[in-house]
Order: sequence, then C-alpha cells, then structure tokens
Amino acid sequence: MKRINALIIGTFLVAFSVFFPGCVTDTASLKIEKSLPPNKLAYYNDSFDKFRSDLWDKAGYANNKEQEANFKLAKMWIRDGKLWVQTETGCFSKGGLTSNYGLRGDFDIQVDCQIDFLEGLYDMDQLLNFLIVEKGKDLETMNLATLGLYKKGADDFNRIFSGFRKDGNFHYGDWHRVGNFDGALRIVRIGDRISTLFKRKGGAEWKKIDTLRSTPNDVMISFKLQNFGGIRTSITARSPITATFDNFRINAAEEIVEEDI
Repeated sequence: MKRINALIIGTFLVAFSVFFPGCVTDTASLKIEKSLPPNKLAYYNDSFDKFRSDLWDKAGYANNKEQEANFKLAKMWIRDGKLWVQTETGCFSKGGLTSNYGLRGDFDIQVDCQIDFLEGLYDMDQLLNFLIVEKGKDLETMNLATLGLYKKGADDFNRIFSGFRKDGNFHYGDWHRVGNFDGALRIVRIGDRISTLFKRKGGAEWKKIDTLRSTPNDVMISFKLQNFGGIRTSITARSPITATFDNFRINAAEEIVEEDI
C-alpha cells in the first residue's frame, strides 16, 4: 500500500474492506541481535496488577491553546489486572502512562489493549496511541513514532495506523480499517527503522502495518487514550471513551537507561 497524504486519507479509506487482513510478517526478520538477557528485561514487564511508580509516570497534555483552555486529565485506575483509562466529558481529555526510563539502541516492545469505539459522536475524536518519544526534547521538537487506533469525529469508520514525527512534521505511514479492537500492539526498532505490528486476541501471527524511518536516539515509551486529534480546537464530548492496557513487555532491548530520565 502506498503512503498517502493526510488530507486525502479519509477518501482513500473507503476503498478498503473493514476486514482488510494486513500482511503476515516474518518476525525472524525483526530479531534484535544484541539484547539484554531475559532476566534483566523481566523487571520492566508489567501485568498491571498494581500501579508501579518505579516504571511509569501518569501523563497527559494538550496540543494547542484552545485545548489547554478546556483540558482535564483522563481518569486512570487498576482493576482486574488491567490499567483502565477513561476520558472526561465536556472537555479535551487525555491520559496514560510514560516510562520513567529510556531505551537505547534496538528494541522490541508490545502491549495488550482493548477499545470499543462509540458511534455517532462527531464533536470529538477517539484515539488510542502506543508510541515512543525522543528523550530530552520538549513537546514541539521531540521526534516520535506511533502505532494507533483512531476514529475521527467526522468519520464513520475506525482505522489502525502508524506514523512518525520528525523536525516538527508528522508523516502518516500505512493504515487499515478496523472495527473494535482487542489484541496487542508492537513496535520494533532496528537502527533508525521502526516496524509497527498488531495481533488480534487469540491470533497466532503478527500483521505488519509499516516500516518507518525514525530517531535512533534514546526514547521513552508511552501509551495514551484521548478524545481529540492534534489539530481539533472545539469539542463537546458528551460521552467518555474507555480503553484498557495490559501485559506490557520488553521482548528485547539493547540497553535500558535509567539515569537522568
């Protein structure tokens, strides 16, 4: 699938089936050659039986002045061995977690997530993001790569997509139409290339979304739920949206950096 301009993504999407299967990926090609041993990585895996302040900080922010003027952090709690996130109503709302450690070099990370998109709400967006963000940069200048589930307010379909931001500009990668989602999201970095993958719950094989060029610098991990896209300036948000996260894993990592995070 060729990359497409964000301005025509909505039109282009209607040509695809909601059941578009994606491409099954040979995960052997994504193997991290130099990684810390499993016993070193195990400490950073999280089943969300409790909130671990040694691994995560709560995070949420607005993208522009209009959003900042009417913004509330989403509610977050641990229940039934999962992290639950629920946006507030009547405002711009976002919430999730960001790691208080960094990853250096090549890595392979994944998280389970579940979201049921609401229908008929055109005055807000619905966006779940699993992303890596460049360490040591402010919001306006940080490079990032993301794998997300998105329902834009004006659209009658949902999509799974990936993309990256470099030098202040966001670039969309490939995407597929999806319904509600219950499964796992995965990000693999080798050098300055990011591969994004997903797998439905109960599925045996990973399906690739895209391979993107991204920063080779130290990054932090984040996953969030929000009721607005980056450029939205008005919102009613009559209903909250809810998502869960579970079973975060670092499958491989060349180095984990804890100092100065």
